[in-house]
Amino acid sequence: MSDETKIIQKAALGSDTTQIGEQNNYYGMTAEEASNLAIKLFMDNFPRLQEEAKKIAKERAEELCKDIVDKLEKQGKTNFSEFSDPDIQYILNKSHQEYARFGTQTLRDLLSNLIVNRINYDNDYYMKILLDEAVEIVKSLSEVHLNYLSLIFLCKQTKMNGINSIESLKEHCEYICAKMSVTNGIESSIPFLHMLRLLTISLGSAAEVYSKQYNLDIDKVKEILPLAMNSIPGDYSLTPVGIIIAIINIRNKTNLNLDFKIWIKSI
Repeated sequence: MSDETKIIQKAALGSDTTQIGEQNNYYGMTAEEASNLAIKLFMDNFPRLQEEAKKIAKERAEELCKDIVDKLEKQGKTNFSEFSDPDIQYILNKSHQEYARFGTQTLRDLLSNLIVNRINYDNDYYMKILLDEAVEIVKSLSEVHLNYLSLIFLCKQTKMNGINSIESLKEHCEYICAKMSVTNGIESSIPFLHMLRLLTISLGSAAEVYSKQYNLDIDKVKEILPLAMNSIPGDYSLTPVGIIIAIINIRNKTNLNLDFKIWIKSI
């Protein structure tokens, strides 16, 4: 037996959203039920479209849902009852709206990973707030912006155990820049990233940070750093939301498996 509730809540002045919650009292919610629920919620609440646009929007909703569910299943999840929670429904629907509008593979990868983490961290209030904010922001970021965020994070906020010489640092930096497809300077992106509240004050250029962390001569570090890393600003680091976006982009593009909680502590 299942209990079904239907809730009408005010989303904004003059508009309503419909939330449909369905949960089986015995086994929870299956992946298929969760996907169908999320897609129905999105289609019921998305602005009315012409038939062709509606078809594309639904296809994109299905693509994003499949990515989310597949990633959760790979983690061993079998009960998807979080999909009936109004809080999860809100941010999931927001993700569907953004992907329906822009439809890029990069955005789908980012949003699916953000939602998976949003579900995994559902009991951590601080992480929930940060992940919700990241969902709101990522649509505004180009590949260049994403890659610069990741470079700033890797240069200024991480220390790799395997780096113990100029040669190993050079190899690491060349690998990162190759995966991030960055060849030019970062200066033109700084105002935009700052406007999105993804940057915070943190003194020290990439060369200065690397030199200190790995006890290497700063002049030699400057010589081997790729241009993109040498141009990373000495007066900025990333905010917690910037860190989340940077880490997800790094996970999607490199073999580095970084844990949010090393850099983001609950408050």
